[in-house]
Amino acid sequence: MNSLRARLLLSAGGVLLLFIVLTGVALDRALSSYARQAEYDRLQGLAFSLLGATEVDAMGGVTASIDRIPEPRLQQLESGLAALIYNADGKIVWRSPSLLKALSNQYLPKVNEWVFSGKGVFTLSYGFEWILDNDQPQIYALQIQERNSPLQNQRRSFTHKLWLWLGGITAALLVTLLALMQWGLKPLNKISADLDKIRNRKKTRLSIAVPMEIRPLTSNLNALLEHQENQQKKFRNALADLAHSLKTPLAVLRGQIPRNDTAAQGQLDQIDNIIGYQLKRAATAGRKVLQAQVAVYPIVERITSALKKVYLDKNINYINSINESLVVSIDEGDLMELLGNIIDNAAKNGGKTVKISEDQSLRALVISDDGPGFPEDAKSLLQRGIRADTRTPGQGIGLAVANDIALAYGMELTLGNSKAGAKVVLSPSASFIGK
Repeated sequence: MNSLRARLLLSAGGVLLLFIVLTGVALDRALSSYARQAEYDRLQGLAFSLLGATEVDAMGGVTASIDRIPEPRLQQLESGLAALIYNADGKIVWRSPSLLKALSNQYLPKVNEWVFSGKGVFTLSYGFEWILDNDQPQIYALQIQERNSPLQNQRRSFTHKLWLWLGGITAALLVTLLALMQWGLKPLNKISADLDKIRNRKKTRLSIAVPMEIRPLTSNLNALLEHQENQQKKFRNALADLAHSLKTPLAVLRGQIPRNDTAAQGQLDQIDNIIGYQLKRAATAGRKVLQAQVAVYPIVERITSALKKVYLDKNINYINSINESLVVSIDEGDLMELLGNIIDNAAKNGGKTVKISEDQSLRALVISDDGPGFPEDAKSLLQRGIRADTRTPGQGIGLAVANDIALAYGMELTLGNSKAGAKVVLSPSASFIGK
């Protein structure tokens, strides 16, 4: 659930769905209660009609004039509506023509007691007393049973339509919520697009035309970007001034020391190398808050084009097999310094071929040559703070600087040998991505 839109939609959709379900359940229960009461009233009215059409003779025999009752289903066999009258002994003394099979174990309600029960199949019983001609009271019970109530059929049809409507309303509201969220999150999408443009060097600042709630965020980010740029410019300018200031005293000292004094000249060379190495390390920009993406292929082309002139006498064949879609989130100057030092080392110490390729499985860059390869203690060439006079001859400070730049961006520089010669692997890093 890393998506803010998904979180909002899921939470709002869950609340909406719960509300719709509870509303549907409440309406269904209210309708069920109303239908039950309506069924009771209907059967009670039918019971009064039956009682009005009932006659009891002197012997206790019961007859009912069905024709006088406005309910034709009582005369239709197995219509679902049936009525019967039984005496105090539970013996049926009358039943409607619609009742095919007599009911057993009848409940005898008290006189003037109404008993209503059932879910789906409703039963209404009523106890009454009849005074015979000999003034003897006789207790009877009237029972009406409804198996296929029109009210229940209507209720089921209404319930089905109710849930269909609620489902449609839920879907419509979810679509509306999604549209509202899309509109509400539009300023955040704009900020995200601005950030991508800053990474791609199409913009330098975030737009401030945003809602007031997120305006402090964009303002602070813009301030951070501006501060970072100013600090980087000041830092690099200070380093350039420092390098220029150090070159003049070194040149004066070199001129005052005799050329045949190799020990003193060697110490000056060591100082020059150490200063150059430390300045290059310090000049590394490192990761930025919003790092622009740089294509690797043209950078390699620029480096190899320059090195062809430097090592013209060696006639080196540079093979650039980098995919043109490969981009890196790294400062362009740092990438030039990083790859430039590695490729320069391969050209200086290799043979006639230098290859720059991409290892898809490792998501890494590989710079290889056909020279003698690295010595067994090649890893020491990448150690920080190594002194110039303890490094392997001919390697210079390039690999150490390249290693510091790689570490600044979370990458790893590995020195090794292949069958052809030396091999440098720059791997792995999330900074390397495809367009």
